[in-house]
Amino acid sequence: MSSSSATAVRAPVRPEIQALRAVAIGCVVLYHFWPAVLPAGFVGVDVFFVVSGFLITGLLLRDAERHGRVRLKEFYVRRARRILPAALAVLSACAVATLLFVPQVEWRPFLQQILSSSLYVQNWHLARDSQIPNRADLESTPVQHFWSLSVEEQFYLVWPLLIILALWLAVRLGRRRLALVAAVLAVATVASFVHGVILTGQDHNLAYFSTLSRAWEFGVGGLLAIVPAVVGERLRRTRALAGWLGLAAIAVAARTFTDPEVFPGAIALVPVLGTAVVIWAGMPRAALSLAPVAGLRPMQWFGGISYSLYLWHWPIIMFTPYIVGQPSQAPVMVLLLVLSIVVADASKRWIEDPFRRVVPRERLRMPRARRIAVASAAAVAAVVLLSSGVAGYTVEQPYALCRHAGDGE
Repeated sequence: MSSSSATAVRAPVRPEIQALRAVAIGCVVLYHFWPAVLPAGFVGVDVFFVVSGFLITGLLLRDAERHGRVRLKEFYVRRARRILPAALAVLSACAVATLLFVPQVEWRPFLQQILSSSLYVQNWHLARDSQIPNRADLESTPVQHFWSLSVEEQFYLVWPLLIILALWLAVRLGRRRLALVAAVLAVATVASFVHGVILTGQDHNLAYFSTLSRAWEFGVGGLLAIVPAVVGERLRRTRALAGWLGLAAIAVAARTFTDPEVFPGAIALVPVLGTAVVIWAGMPRAALSLAPVAGLRPMQWFGGISYSLYLWHWPIIMFTPYIVGQPSQAPVMVLLLVLSIVVADASKRWIEDPFRRVVPRERLRMPRARRIAVASAAAVAAVVLLSSGVAGYTVEQPYALCRHAGDGE
C-alpha cells in the first residue's frame, strides 16, 4: 500500500460513539457475569451492530467521495488490522487453554467452535446446532460469543458491495449518487427486517444467529450515516432530550426484554432505534445534555477497550472453573471482572493499538505489525489444526472401536 493510501479515511472520534460502546459492553458484561442484574443485557450486541453500520457506511461513503470509488482492498486491510490481531490472540489462547485445562471429552465442541470462530462462521455453527434436538440448548463454549463478530464480518463482506452497486447504478441511470445509495440500502434494510420478524416467529434460535435476520440493525446505522448531521446549536434542546430518550430505550430493553422467543423480532427496534437516536442527537451544548456524562474520561476509556473486553471476558469466565476445579462464586466473579478489564486494557494497548497505527511503507519495509499478524495467523491455524486432530482421535476413535467391537459380536 502506498503512502498516499496508507492514511485511512476517518472522521473525528465522536464522544457519543465511545459512550455507546461503553454502554453496549457494560450491558453484555453484566449479563454474562450477573444475568439476574441485567437479564436482557444481550441487547448490547444490537447497540454494537447499529454503531458498526453507522461507522462503516460513513467510512465507505467518504472514501467514495474522496477517490471517486470505494477502494475495497484498502477497506478490507483496515478492517483486518482493526479486528484480527486481538481476535487471533484470544482464539490462540483459548485453543491452548482447552488443551491444558479442559477434559478431553469436551475438546471436540470447544475446538470446532474455535475453528468456526477463526473463519468467522460461528453464528452459522450455532444456528446449525440449534436445529439439532440434542444440541438445542447450545451449551456454552469459551468462544460462543464470537457469533456476533462473525455476523459483523459477514456484513463487512456484503455491505461495501451494495454501496458499489448503488454507485454504479447512479452513474448508469444518471441519478444522484447519495440518493440511490440510500434507496438500495433502505431496500436491503427493510427486506432484512421483514425476514427477521417472520423468522423469529418461526424459529427464534435461527433468527438470533442468522446474518440475514440481523443485517437490518447494521442497515439502520448505515442509513443514519447518509442523513445530514445536525451540527452546531441547531435543535440543541430537542437533541438533548432525544439523547436521553434513546439511552432510556436501551436501558429498558436491557432490563425487561427477557422472553427469548420474541427476540430479535420487531421488539429489537427498541434498542436499535434508541441507539440511532443517541447517534443522531450527538453532543449538543444544552442543559440536561448527555455530553457531560458521555464525555467523561472513564466513559471514553471504557468505550475504547470495549472490543478487547468483549473478546476476553467470556473465555476468562468459562475457563476459570476448569482451572480451579469448582464453579465461580460471587467474590470470584468480582475478581474475574477486574481481571477481564485489566486484560482488555493490556490487549488494547499492546495488540489493538499497534496494528491500528498507520505507518508509511517508506519507514518500514516489513512492518512489525505485519510480521506479528502473519505469526498470529500461523499460530492459531497450527494450534487449531493440531488440536482438531488430537480431539478427533481422542473423541471419535473410542466410538469407532466400540462400533467395530459391536459388529464382531
